[in-house]
Amino acid sequence: MTQNVRVALVGLDSSHADHYVRLLNVEQRFPGVRVTVLADGSPGRVAELAAASTAAGARVRSGGPDDVTSVDAVIVAHRAGRLHRTAALPFVRAGLPVLVDKPFTASVADAEELVAAARASGAVLFSCSALRFVPGVARLRAEAAGLGEVTDLTVTGPADPGSAHDGLFFLGIHLVETARALLGGDAGLAWGEPAVGRDEDGVTATVRATADGRDVVVRLRFVDPALHPAQPFHAVVTTTGGSVEGELEVGPDYLEPVLAHFLAQVAGTAATEASDGLVGPVALLAAITAGLEGPAHLVPGEPATPTVRG
Repeated sequence: MTQNVRVALVGLDSSHADHYVRLLNVEQRFPGVRVTVLADGSPGRVAELAAASTAAGARVRSGGPDDVTSVDAVIVAHRAGRLHRTAALPFVRAGLPVLVDKPFTASVADAEELVAAARASGAVLFSCSALRFVPGVARLRAEAAGLGEVTDLTVTGPADPGSAHDGLFFLGIHLVETARALLGGDAGLAWGEPAVGRDEDGVTATVRATADGRDVVVRLRFVDPALHPAQPFHAVVTTTGGSVEGELEVGPDYLEPVLAHFLAQVAGTAATEASDGLVGPVALLAAITAGLEGPAHLVPGEPATPTVRG
């Protein structure tokens, strides 16, 4: 981008806040785009991030969590998705572009309210997992397309249903987003009701997805990171002509393509996110979480007809 964009960074407890400040203020990967306001963080975090910015010649100030008058765009970056609705809503209602760090929210109601507010104000509203953009996802999708139609998909990665940061929502969003990307995104994508089960290593959800008029059985394997701290993200794509698989490596600049996509939306050079793409992953994770609260009533491998879009 060539125009100046002043960004408020709201929610500083996550390491992602450090990455946003590094990419925008320290290394200045996007000319003219700077974090100018730090909000909704402890005094120590504000001082730490401000010092990193100032050392690179980018001055920032502490602001309120609803400081909508002095910025052009907003990044909401709390660890816990349950905080995102309250943090993002004033900016969305004011019509400012807002990037909500993963997970978008931790409830369907919060997700729907933010989407409705963006629709009413015309604000750009974007949220996604960085795994959507990792090269391994594009590679597996291309290799699978060369073999035939996708019939089964298994995505494995770390996620703890007991996490203080909204359980499976905190890291589980990466698995859902990876599955969505491997299935081709949001065009005609719908999820069924998941069958959910536990074992000693984690949680498995099996769900039927309908994508481009075809059904795909998707297995999301949430592995307890306390038991398996080195668990990588991994995907297996089975097609009518064979299978491909691989680890999905996340590099140190994993948030750069997320920022690039958001800023392209702000500039009008990329399409804005469809509402299904924002609400759908939250709805699926909510259904999986609900399935953990009682015995699974569906047999894994026999998921229900799709009911949730996106």
